[in-house]
Amino acid sequence: MKAVWLLKNSFLWYAVTMMSLALVIGGLIALADSIRSHRGSQRTMLTGWIASVAFAVFMILMDCARYAYLAEPDPRYQPFQLTLFSLPWAFYAGIEAILAFLLILILRNGFLYRRSHLTQDAIRETVNLLPEGICISAPDGTVLLSNVQMDDLCRMLTGSALSDGALFRRWVEANGEKQNAGRLLRTPDGKAWRFSGEMLTESGKNDHLMTAEDMTEQYRITETLKEKNEHLQEIQRRMKAVSDLSGEIFVAREKANARAALHNQLGQVLLMGQHWLEHPESTDAEMVRMTTREMNRYLLREAEELSEDGAEASEPGADLLRMTLAMIKDIGAQAEIIGELPEDPARRTLLAYAIQECASNAVKHAEGDRITVFLEEDGNRLTVRIRNNGRIPESPIVESGGLLSLRQKTEAAGGRMLVESRPGFRLTLILP
Repeated sequence: MKAVWLLKNSFLWYAVTMMSLALVIGGLIALADSIRSHRGSQRTMLTGWIASVAFAVFMILMDCARYAYLAEPDPRYQPFQLTLFSLPWAFYAGIEAILAFLLILILRNGFLYRRSHLTQDAIRETVNLLPEGICISAPDGTVLLSNVQMDDLCRMLTGSALSDGALFRRWVEANGEKQNAGRLLRTPDGKAWRFSGEMLTESGKNDHLMTAEDMTEQYRITETLKEKNEHLQEIQRRMKAVSDLSGEIFVAREKANARAALHNQLGQVLLMGQHWLEHPESTDAEMVRMTTREMNRYLLREAEELSEDGAEASEPGADLLRMTLAMIKDIGAQAEIIGELPEDPARRTLLAYAIQECASNAVKHAEGDRITVFLEEDGNRLTVRIRNNGRIPESPIVESGGLLSLRQKTEAAGGRMLVESRPGFRLTLILP
């Protein structure tokens, strides 16, 4: 079998040489992996021995090639080197085969170990695949662990790599928007990230953990809700303004209706007076006189003063109350009063307005023809309860027109008014 140095320029020469180079590279890779994974001293020694033997074979082959291409023998080569050059090529091929077999076993064992055990590489790869950013740094800022996401965020926000965890943490606290227990930051790509931190205490060391969570969708929803809330508040302000304006318009309309009703009553009084002048024999002169006087007092705003001639001794409120009881008969209603009538003119006037409104509503809306007025006086407080014999209201009563005007008059006098629809219509006035 030929010596190895005689194989120059042949296929076997290149095959043996390249195989030795591949074993050197593979041995170094296996040695580095063994040292990094802390798999034990035996595995490290074995991989180191394989790498060393492969390197020695590669160096012998390189010297053999130099010796083979020399024109004359080089006296610098020692006898043991010439002996190594004279060994058959199968010897070196056998050594390489053994080294390759051992290297394959070691690599296969490492592959199987990584599939069944949690290694540092697996942990690092898993951390790098997380969508959240993670950074663990020592108290002096030395980065102990960080994933790709946190490195990218640091570059996008600060323009530099993540090399000092404490410095980056202070930058986040200074530039972030405070939100709950973290800081909210917007990146140039339009996303929103919330940074939060906590202390990790283990083996007497106080390391700092900082995490970054993608809050883009939540931030978008929050901003949308904020805009909608502002829009709703603007609508509420507009509705309040419209409500206030509507109230003013309604009061103005009620005043106009009151003036129209006053004009109608004035027309009726004038017609009554004309009828008395033309047919005195068929007209109640006392009723004409009383209604004319009350209308004049109302128009002249003297409803609470006695007449100048002093001929009438009764209070104006009593006259208005009697006139009201007489007028509701004209619309087909009757009033039954249970209790003593108040003596105060203001109370009598409010009672007259209440009887007139309840009688009108009983005939117009409830199809009734009778109202009952309960009067109860307790010290300085008068309670008035008015009911009718008409239909029960189908829905809650909405105050408008006369009822609303009566409430305004009652509250202006310092009283309270309550309108009920169940179990039947009932109007309650509490007058001071």
